[in-house]
Amino acid sequence: METFDASASEICIGLRGLSQGQGKLCQLSVDHMSSVAKGAKYGVAECQHQFRDRRWNCSTVHDESVFGPMLRIASRETAFVHAITSAGVVYSISRSCRDGQLSSCGCSRSSRPRDLNRDWIWGGCGDNLEYGYKFTQAFVDVRERERSFKRGSREQGRSLMNLHNNEAGRRVKFVLFLACACEKCLLNVKHR
Repeated sequence: METFDASASEICIGLRGLSQGQGKLCQLSVDHMSSVAKGAKYGVAECQHQFRDRRWNCSTVHDESVFGPMLRIASRETAFVHAITSAGVVYSISRSCRDGQLSSCGCSRSSRPRDLNRDWIWGGCGDNLEYGYKFTQAFVDVRERERSFKRGSREQGRSLMNLHNNEAGRRVKFVLFLACACEKCLLNVKHR
């Protein structure tokens, strides 16, 4: 049975722009919301960096949707915004798990990569990409999944496109590289 904390309810009601489903997930995982916000900010920053020399440079309108009216237009830019924001949230949630900031997850339990040099030790506390991916999928996609459109309609197509672009951003986790840490250069540790 789902239980809602009264203070969580107040926090989530105060967050503008959440869909009904996102509001419910917020109440169930209120400790995740600062990481979600941070991930969205990472997405905005990366978007602004990538589009810095373009006519539309990912400038934001300060309203509940972060990108304002931009997301209402079906365009390449909107597709990128969906993908980069989803990627930012995966990154932020995964990092927060690693750092012990979230009660429902911890370090990654990834096994040693097969291509890792035998002289290197696999260790450390890695980003929990699996949890970050699953939480982001649930939180970001619920906005599209809770709406119903006539089969074959333009609106349904747009919703499916948004889901596809959200997934494209989350797939960043499959192309991550290993980071190395050299502790006093006597012991080399790799983690994801």
